Amino acid sequence: MKIPRRILLILLVLFSYTSMEAQENLVISWDYSGLGFGQFAVAAQKHDSINFFYKDEWVSGLRFDEYHGPVLLTELLDKLFNGRSLYYYFDNKGDVIITKDYIIKTAETEIDTGHYFIPTGVYGEAESSQGPSTNVVEIGNPADRNKPGDATLSGYITNSDTREAVAGVTVFNQKLSIGVISNEYGFYSLTMPRGAHLIQFSFIGMKGKTVSINLNGSGEMNVEMISTLIPLKETVISADRNMVLKRYEVGVEKVNLTSFKLLPTSMGESDIIKSFLLLPGVQTVGEGSAGFNVRGGSADQNLILLDNAPVYNPSHFFGFFSAINSDMIKDVTLYKGGIPSRFGGRISSIIDIETRDGDRNEFAGNAGISPITAHLTIEGPVKKDTCTFIVTGRTTYSNWLFTLINNPALKRSRASFYDLNAKLSYSINKNNKLEISSYTSHDSFRFSSDTVYAYDNSIISAQLRHFFNSRFFSLITLNNSNYRYDISGENGSINAFTLSHRVNSTGLKADFNYYMGRHEFNFGSDFTFYSVLPGSNKPANDSSIVSARVLEKEKGLEGALYFDDKFILNDIISVNAGIRLSAYSAIGPRTRLIYDPDFSKSFSSVTDTLTYKSGSFYKLYGGPEFRVSVNFTLSGSNSLKVNYNRTRQYIHLLSNSASISPTDTWKLCDYYLKPQKGDQYAVGFYQMLDKSTIEASAEIYYKTIRNMVDYKGGTSIVMNENIEQDLVGVTGRAYGLELLVKKPLGRIRWSVGYTFSKTFLRSTGKFSDEIINKGKWFPSSYDRPNDLVLTFNYLFSRRLSLSANYVYTTGRPITYPISGYYFNNVYIIYYSDRNEYRIPDYSRLDLSLKVSGNLRSHRFVHPSWTFSVYNLLGRQNVYSEYFNLSKNQLVGYKLSVFGRAIPSITLNFNF
Repeated sequence: MKIPRRILLILLVLFSYTSMEAQENLVISWDYSGLGFGQFAVAAQKHDSINFFYKDEWVSGLRFDEYHGPVLLTELLDKLFNGRSLYYYFDNKGDVIITKDYIIKTAETEIDTGHYFIPTGVYGEAESSQGPSTNVVEIGNPADRNKPGDATLSGYITNSDTREAVAGVTVFNQKLSIGVISNEYGFYSLTMPRGAHLIQFSFIGMKGKTVSINLNGSGEMNVEMISTLIPLKETVISADRNMVLKRYEVGVEKVNLTSFKLLPTSMGESDIIKSFLLLPGVQTVGEGSAGFNVRGGSADQNLILLDNAPVYNPSHFFGFFSAINSDMIKDVTLYKGGIPSRFGGRISSIIDIETRDGDRNEFAGNAGISPITAHLTIEGPVKKDTCTFIVTGRTTYSNWLFTLINNPALKRSRASFYDLNAKLSYSINKNNKLEISSYTSHDSFRFSSDTVYAYDNSIISAQLRHFFNSRFFSLITLNNSNYRYDISGENGSINAFTLSHRVNSTGLKADFNYYMGRHEFNFGSDFTFYSVLPGSNKPANDSSIVSARVLEKEKGLEGALYFDDKFILNDIISVNAGIRLSAYSAIGPRTRLIYDPDFSKSFSSVTDTLTYKSGSFYKLYGGPEFRVSVNFTLSGSNSLKVNYNRTRQYIHLLSNSASISPTDTWKLCDYYLKPQKGDQYAVGFYQMLDKSTIEASAEIYYKTIRNMVDYKGGTSIVMNENIEQDLVGVTGRAYGLELLVKKPLGRIRWSVGYTFSKTFLRSTGKFSDEIINKGKWFPSSYDRPNDLVLTFNYLFSRRLSLSANYVYTTGRPITYPISGYYFNNVYIIYYSDRNEYRIPDYSRLDLSLKVSGNLRSHRFVHPSWTFSVYNLLGRQNVYSEYFNLSKNQLVGYKLSVFGRAIPSITLNFNF
């Protein structure tokens, strides 16, 4: 007997809520005419208590036809999704999950191949770091399973809380011992043989995932990861550990922000730049110095990029604080070797800093206060999941410290700084994202006298990210960076003056990434226009008699084209090879003095003067920069890497002090000042120990540098219109051994780093006043052969942790007066060879205790206290030595920046 269709539908309605199978046979008996899919999902939840999970872009534009009476939900969805690569699946709660291009099989039953599933947060909790999900995700068409050749799994990784892309996630196949790291877009691409695989997704500070897949053919799988508290258990995530072996480059350090926050603070502030000083191969000339030195390079040979825009002065408060607020940082990488071809402009290192987008779901923030600084961060959505903002600010109120000092001169001293960061991120659509970020800072200080030093940074960067498809991306960046300093003195007198220097650069950069199987192609172009004011000295007020004097502006254009290919040659060898073609042109107007080639450059040897018109390209430099890194995977626990880099630098920092100072001036290459060129060769060996819980590495390098500059005796850099007369050309060479052993996870974490290095310079001039130390090699002013760094973290609980650092370095070179004599009643001092002696060695121990408040999520404010002591042993480390002539005798003095322990208390709270 045939049952009428109407009666069958009534029976189905009666039993539609009794089980998951009944949900699959659910009858829609209400009017859905003309509804969009989103409206339909809301109505279904209201009428039938059924929830739909889907991505908006998948169902955009979908509308239902006219209602003609009760109909099965499955029939309705089959008709709507027909030909659109959309599929549906009923979970064990009876909810409907809309998916695209994926098949799912459960452990109990075989699901029809028409139903696909993608684990993008819907089943995030089921996929833990402890084991794989019970679901098996089918990738690609099952009909292609037996085809020859490999297939590629790719996709995007995002933070489930903030919806930001997560860079640096390890995607690892433990069985095959192969893996990749997600790029700045959160994209990964892993090529494997077809078949069943377990794929691990891991990132420190986030809950790990393990996903079971059947790889039938190439396809996508997007993953959301969940932030977690600091893990205390001795859980070993082998994917993270083994990826140390898989990276191509030698000398690349990616800062883990979770571990960074455990480090002892410097005067109450976490400092991302100072954290690099705990790495082998990175040093500074002394305590509180602005700038740092990487593998024998000078401080100006390091490029700091903030959202792809250069930062010309990286410090605050005499060098004690970094100019970058750590609350703003999303990702940071130091390249001290193995510099990718997309980066250029400096010859020693690149620090690439990417800022956070802000929380996409809810408003949040954090704040903190210490004895001398305070900071505040606010973030949240402007439009949920579409537009976000984040604003951070810091300031200091340290002047009260000077009032506590008994010295009358220091009581009148003043020092302050502030900085502001802001970023707006707007997802235009699924293929385009616009990010606008800005940064501004101001420093001002004076010591006892009325001379005031002030310097400012201002940066703005606009980045447009475009996704052509799942394998082809672009990033277009337009930025402007401006740095200036002003020195004003003798306020109110007839000699009141204002001395200024400024450097401004505008950059346009286009980066493209294309993935093709085992190859990752990176290519693009980079153009920067420079404008430099070498110096201006003007009267500070109307009553001043100081004559106005402005040095001629310098202009230049730097451009580059680059291409590189990361590819896997076989199971043992992987290569990253690239080339960067860079060029620079000095631009007029410009006046050039012509000197007699038979004499040293001076006013007495000038033979003529040339004038170049405005806009003219009067001097051109350029050439290829080759970059190649080869990684030999020797076994599952060790690897050997070889690297070669050539780099060029077209802007110099003129400084006759060992450290960066506020009166240093930037100068562009011109007819006499040539670009610096660096060649670095490096070899690294990496070993995993104790079941991959401990990382050990040894790296050696050799570097040569050409066209560096030094100075003739008595040179004054400030307001020097013809600086080429006082410059001495030098060449440099550096070599070193860097050893590092560390345990980065668990309740007890530690590291031991040691560097032995040597850096030498040699003058290349042919005239007597251009020759230093008779033309022999001599140590650079930042040569510190021995550098030992120990770090220790002990996590008592999630609320209490203890951290300590110990640093020991060889004293830097110095030139001593070794004798003196009278000549015509004038006392003449005779100095040793350049940098023949050294100041005493440096040693410092820091300690920090962090106590967090109640971690319950329902609390509005989550406070934490940080108690730290800088220079716990109170050691009087010598920063410099100087000499004064007193009663016909030379008297030596030693200067220590901190001669005692500096305690600090900081209160931070998240809200």
